Amino acid sequence: MLRFFGKIDEIILNNIINMWKKIFFILFFCAISSVSAKNPRILPCYVVKISDGDTFTCSLRNNKKVKVRLQEIDAPEKGQPFGKKAQHYLTKLIYKKNVKLHVSSYDRYQRMLATVYNSQGKNINLAMVNAGFAWAYQQYLKDPQYLQAQKYAQRKRLGLWQDPHPVYPHQWRKQKKQKIKKYDF
Repeated sequence: MLRFFGKIDEIILNNIINMWKKIFFILFFCAISSVSAKNPRILPCYVVKISDGDTFTCSLRNNKKVKVRLQEIDAPEKGQPFGKKAQHYLTKLIYKKNVKLHVSSYDRYQRMLATVYNSQGKNINLAMVNAGFAWAYQQYLKDPQYLQAQKYAQRKRLGLWQDPHPVYPHQWRKQKKQKIKKYDF
């Protein structure tokens, strides 16, 4: 009978130890995750292609090509007014240049979400908004500087703010889909 209870005590003790191991692992993982969210991964890269006003492709040191989406901003689509101008402005700022990516995560298209800095330390994402070639992406906004830059561009009527009624890219895409559905047979 004593052996039976000894075995139960051993099982209970093992369960408690395993539970504490799991708790420790979860706490450790949470601590690492919060550090990486506050301190983004920094990657140097060379810009090889500009897709539009907020997306480009660059080559990392290992020659791996990655697609990057400028976080916290949303530039007009290519078919929208100022879409091509936004693409040209981003080209002027970073094409065939070395930049530093401050990568925070990935989007649903597996593009790196990053704040991009040129060799002089200039925040390219912020420069796009400040020049009026992108909106502060309020849905994903963390840094209030982007709203201040947008207000500045609006006051000065820079870039897309020359249009009295600019259409936010999300709305433009939605309208475009509705037009396609309307003519779908």
